[in-house]
Amino acid sequence: MLASVVIPARSWDGHLIATLASIAAQVLPDGLTVETIVGLADEVPSACPGGVRVVHNPSGTIPDALNLAISQSRGEVILRVDARCVLPPDYVTRVVDRLADPSIGSVGGAALVMDRGVFGSAYAVSFNSPLLGPSAYRYRRTSGPVDTSYLGSWRAEVLRDLGGYDPRLVRNQDNELADRVRASGRTVLYDADLVVGYVNGRPFRSAVQHHHEFGMWRMYQSSQGQKGLSAKHLAALGLGLFGVSAVVAGLKNRRTRRAALAAGVAGYVAAGAVAFRTASRLRSVRGDLDLAPFHPAGVAAAPAVAAVIDAAWAAGLVRGAVAARRRSQ
Repeated sequence: MLASVVIPARSWDGHLIATLASIAAQVLPDGLTVETIVGLADEVPSACPGGVRVVHNPSGTIPDALNLAISQSRGEVILRVDARCVLPPDYVTRVVDRLADPSIGSVGGAALVMDRGVFGSAYAVSFNSPLLGPSAYRYRRTSGPVDTSYLGSWRAEVLRDLGGYDPRLVRNQDNELADRVRASGRTVLYDADLVVGYVNGRPFRSAVQHHHEFGMWRMYQSSQGQKGLSAKHLAALGLGLFGVSAVVAGLKNRRTRRAALAAGVAGYVAAGAVAFRTASRLRSVRGDLDLAPFHPAGVAAAPAVAAVIDAAWAAGLVRGAVAARRRSQ
């Protein structure tokens, strides 16, 4: 069997080279081989590693890069991998085994943030926890059906029947495709043992903007008749707003100020402790990675960083809703 790995990439850099090395290091059983196709926005290099082909993606968008790579693939199974990933050695084998079940339409795993330093640690702790939302691929350690998972893999005929990625979606194209998988009557499976190392690599401001755009594109999906916000996201957002509002209201009242301050501090510490635990637990799965210890200042700042990112995401929802309304007028 041939498995095709498709990668969207902006440039041929060190991150992409590390990703390709982790693909080349896959431990494969007899009869299973891998080809890799990169949809590259920048100029195509004159020479590529063995088993790697590159297609030029003039638009530079992720869905276009993926659709171009998929169109050039020849495998019976197609696996999406990002250019900032480090796969576990058995990734391809586990995916192929899972997709042998015809009821499974898509398989994916968890995204383990590997960034270092103060902000890198703060982002890693908050991302690999419930602080940035209830998505299973951030922290969950039990496998099972989900709305969406990190990356994604499909039998080629299923992916082509679904029409590939929606080229309109610069962001959120993964969860929209997962929605179509589930609408077709198939299961989107989260495999908790498929833990993929991921490098965010963005400074604080860029990371905040990145999540702001995710919120905007959620509302764009809704305006196009696609599923945008789920009940669990609305519940998480509502719970966060209620907690912050309760503390702020308590601080304004002289009688309840001390209790509100104590509750706010206790909530912050508890949130940080839960986030540190879930992020550390996910890290323990990938003992093969060279992961630096979390920076203590980053761990302490994680709930605050998460609050800023969540606020930016919520602001993106509002901005996206306003833009959608203007387009409809």
